[in-house]
Amino acid sequence: MVQQRKLYKDHIAEVFEKWANIEDEIWAKVIILERNRRVAKAYARAPVLTLNGSEDGFDGFKIGVNGFDNPMRDHKVKEFKAQIGAGCKLKMGDNGDILVKRIGKGNIYIKNILEETAVSNEILKLPNGLLELDRALKLFDMKKFKQNMNRELKRQYPDRNKIETQCISTLAFVKNEVEVLDSPIWIMIINIVALEMLGGQNAQTRW
Repeated sequence: MVQQRKLYKDHIAEVFEKWANIEDEIWAKVIILERNRRVAKAYARAPVLTLNGSEDGFDGFKIGVNGFDNPMRDHKVKEFKAQIGAGCKLKMGDNGDILVKRIGKGNIYIKNILEETAVSNEILKLPNGLLELDRALKLFDMKKFKQNMNRELKRQYPDRNKIETQCISTLAFVKNEVEVLDSPIWIMIINIVALEMLGGQNAQTRW
């Protein structure tokens, strides 16, 4: 858990380091991991992004997670990655929500380690965070995020990191591990629109 929080923090810091180079139309940074190793990253510009088990890599509209090299990959990871299939679609809503829809047979689990989260209540109610087939749900709920952010800003000593980490949504393909860092194949989605909003707040607020 501590390791994962550090990973979240490091990836947020990396986004801020590159902030000046991130184009306006980019709405998310997507990071593909195998266990605790990052194997690829991509910026989402297209209105809908597909994550699937193909070997296509990233072409701007879809990420085929079997299209990236990892010299440390073990046979178990290969086995699970072969079961992903059609995967899921991600879409940025008009107000900054991120919608997810599972379109493949392979299981997809939404992972949440935070006590306070921007994951929608509909997803939090799903057993083990397992997405149902062909049902679009809010992976990132902007209204909930704003409520959490405003509540934190009212505190005497607001915790910036607590809000920043809520900008990261996490999903695991095929296998549901207790610790997400043990997941054979998993994805982090950093909501750039939400981070930008936080930056706007930051200009007016002493953190």
